[in-house]
Amino acid sequence: MDATMPRTKAQGMTRIEVYVPTGLLEEAEEIAQFEGWKLSELHRVFWENGFGAYVERSNKRMVNKRLRTKILNDTTDTTVSAIDTANDTEEE
Repeated sequence: MDATMPRTKAQGMTRIEVYVPTGLLEEAEEIAQFEGWKLSELHRVFWENGFGAYVERSNKRMVNKRLRTKILNDTTDTTVSAIDTANDTEEE
């Protein structure tokens, strides 16, 4: 089978080429043949699922980074507040 998406005049589609390990592609082609999929369907499934996994990981990293920043800021604010309180007490 050809390793790229078949040429098509499908509206709203963009043709791309990717390089994957040969063994992985061969295994995927066997599954596609067994499932009765066209190679283009297999590529779309991989692309969509792969992108979905990437977005999920990216969102998790973004949320994690925001939480770390918030905790760091909260800790810094608490420390600064405690120092200010201590300084105010010493001045009296």
